[in-house]
Amino acid sequence: MDSDTAGPRPVSLAKGGSARISLDKGDRGLTVTASLRWDGGSDARRSRGADLDLYALYVPAEAVVRGAEHPPGYVFPQLERGLFGAKDKAAAAALKEELATRTDSGRAVYWKDLGSLTAEPYLGLDGDAREPGEETVRIVRPDRQGYALVCAYSAVGNGSGSFRSYGARVEVSDGRGAKVTVPLYEDTATSYWVAIAFVDFTDPQGVTIRHVERYGRRRTERRPVLHTDGTVLMDAGPVEFKRG
Repeated sequence: MDSDTAGPRPVSLAKGGSARISLDKGDRGLTVTASLRWDGGSDARRSRGADLDLYALYVPAEAVVRGAEHPPGYVFPQLERGLFGAKDKAAAAALKEELATRTDSGRAVYWKDLGSLTAEPYLGLDGDAREPGEETVRIVRPDRQGYALVCAYSAVGNGSGSFRSYGARVEVSDGRGAKVTVPLYEDTATSYWVAIAFVDFTDPQGVTIRHVERYGRRRTERRPVLHTDGTVLMDAGPVEFKRG
């Protein structure tokens, strides 16, 4: 995995890459921002709808579980499905057995729960943008944070179209000149969900941002799950539905 350090010059992550923003977690004046930005892609694309939503799934520092087999940010493979469930029953059984040891944090800041900057979870979403622009989650008290997974959801009213076709990307900044951009590289046009960036506050030298880019199954409304050990499972969370 490529790794870099964000400083005065912004960093744009390669596919599967990562970068660190060095910071003092005890700095009470520090605000880390994670923004979902999109321009709609084109006039034709915007005319069909371009309502994206930022979801920040998070694990507080006190809930982080250590010593897992997989590193934080690992996304479990999606099994190929048939008419009656997974096609590979043995692989499905093995995955189910492994996941039995995982604990879902079950926490998210999004358009129906904007969070708070003055009390737990010390994450706050700035609002719900219904047209191309940006949505930003602000994160304070980095000493109280563990992991965050920045995801995007595409409202049903948008119709089909890849997140990349909307010009979507995530930008993470410390507000003091360091910025990491997490682009999208794939054109997956039938997913309502994409997990874009994994943000690791357990890095002792600051915060590490990883390019994830994993898509939900075709037409599923189930959001991703972020486990307390930092691993991720797509298509396993609560069903979300927003018409647009």
